Amino acid sequence: MARIYPLFSSSSGNCTYIGNGRHGVLIDAGVSNKRICEALDLNGIDPKGISGLFITHTHSDHINGLKVFVKKFGVPVYATRKNISILLEGGYVPENAELYELDGDSVCCGDYELTPFETPHDTPSNCGYVINCPDGKTAAVCTDLGCVTQTVWESIRGCDLVLLESNYDPYMLAHGSYPYMLRQRISSDHGHLSNIDCADTLARLVQNGCDKFILGHLSRENNTPQTAENTAVGTMQSMVRNRDYLLHVASPDGNGLAVAF
Repeated sequence: MARIYPLFSSSSGNCTYIGNGRHGVLIDAGVSNKRICEALDLNGIDPKGISGLFITHTHSDHINGLKVFVKKFGVPVYATRKNISILLEGGYVPENAELYELDGDSVCCGDYELTPFETPHDTPSNCGYVINCPDGKTAAVCTDLGCVTQTVWESIRGCDLVLLESNYDPYMLAHGSYPYMLRQRISSDHGHLSNIDCADTLARLVQNGCDKFILGHLSRENNTPQTAENTAVGTMQSMVRNRDYLLHVASPDGNGLAVAF
């Protein structure tokens, strides 16, 4: 049975493992190597069994632990051409790192097949991933996007499980401490996905046959797990939770446990 482990998922750091205790892939390494290893150990996962590390984009909360982790375990890194250039120019990977360029096509990594898809965010290059597992199940990891484009929708709609960003509550953002320009950036079409937009997308996904969801990349300042969860459940009030769909909220701090799909 396929499993996804949202080890860290917040504005402070992101790292997701898909696989089992022996083999799998990692998406992003946005916290320290020490914290990643502690979270993997908590879940009985051997870092030496990770076949590849896939980068969504180069903001610090997605690559903070990348260099040390790759240096210690020699894990190949997969990223778009632009992101590989940024990683090399910024010294974010070891000199001898094994780097593979993604061009939009699917790539096999160990027992898993991953397909990148473009997401709208304020970076030179940003993507999500669809992961095909050995048992035929598919999952999508889709965070850091200001809106759900047609490309995003077509990529995630057929998956068995979707980890989707539910970054901020509009009221909390509007009335919080962030300066005006930062609020505008977050709420733009190249910023982050609100609880409301996330919930609307989940409702559409249920209608298209997907019924397992993880809310991810929650803002610590402009959201709470309960607020994000309540928005999603309220939007899908015509559907029965745990019958028509399953909903989880990703952990921000390394205590995230497996979600089977």
